[in-house]
Amino acid sequence: MAATDHPLKRLVSLFIDDFAAWLLNCPVRETQPLNIELAADLLATDQVFRVTLADGRDLVLHLEFQGRRSHPPMPWRMLEYMPRLAVTYRLPLWSVVFYVGTGAGVDDTGRHEIQGPAAVAPLVWHYQVVHLWRMPAEDLLALDQPALLALVGQTRLDRPAVVLPAVVARLRQVPDAEVRGRLLTVLLALLPQGEMVTMVEKLLEDERLLLDTPYLRRLREEGREEGREEGREEGREEGREEGLLVARRRSIVDVLTLRFAAPEATIQQVAQYVETLTDEAALERLFAAAVRSASLAEFQTALTQG
Repeated sequence: MAATDHPLKRLVSLFIDDFAAWLLNCPVRETQPLNIELAADLLATDQVFRVTLADGRDLVLHLEFQGRRSHPPMPWRMLEYMPRLAVTYRLPLWSVVFYVGTGAGVDDTGRHEIQGPAAVAPLVWHYQVVHLWRMPAEDLLALDQPALLALVGQTRLDRPAVVLPAVVARLRQVPDAEVRGRLLTVLLALLPQGEMVTMVEKLLEDERLLLDTPYLRRLREEGREEGREEGREEGREEGREEGLLVARRRSIVDVLTLRFAAPEATIQQVAQYVETLTDEAALERLFAAAVRSASLAEFQTALTQG
């Protein structure tokens, strides 16, 4: 899922209130990003948010995005993540795994247990499983949530000629031009390459100025390169240290985008700068600044101070 990983996380970060309300099936008052790195050996999750529900209760919402391959298997990874999150934040916890790509997580029900010598299982763990590739696109349309509609390219599209024009028409109704442009950009980034992309691009000819086309080109090229790399490196896991650096850089960018709705040019400048950083402590300080700063200007001051 190399080509879809970043746009999926970007979409969720930008519209976490909508995703939280959908996944938790209840109204949400407020959300804020939390540290994705857990204690001890710095185990890194995908995304973690503190969510305040409409009734005032707080909980931790933990999200993972997984393609067809997972080493170790996702149930065992979740068994590591969930207790760490529970101990770290001491709040009610809800974990969700999004499976992306046909066949991904086909046997994962989200309920797992370790058997003991007697009839009672001494260890049981649960998490929500969303098989995007199994979800009919029409079900997504029925939710009538623009942020969720951007996922349609990863769902089961049996009638793209009917569904995609309906999705584009609904997204055109989003009144805020900046939000509309972000959703349309992610919609295109998450579509399978080929006829569907061409179809949507034709539908969006008069919206081209809203689209972040450099972002789209970069995502597609990165996806192709990562796909080639996965082919060469299959069977080997990504280096732990580099993986943590990549996760931290993306977290900084995602938090800024979510909290301040910063101009795309500013986000790109920050992204380019953090790509040059290889010191984990420096990235950790910038992540903390992104979470705690009261304004974008305050974060930029922290950025210039290193």
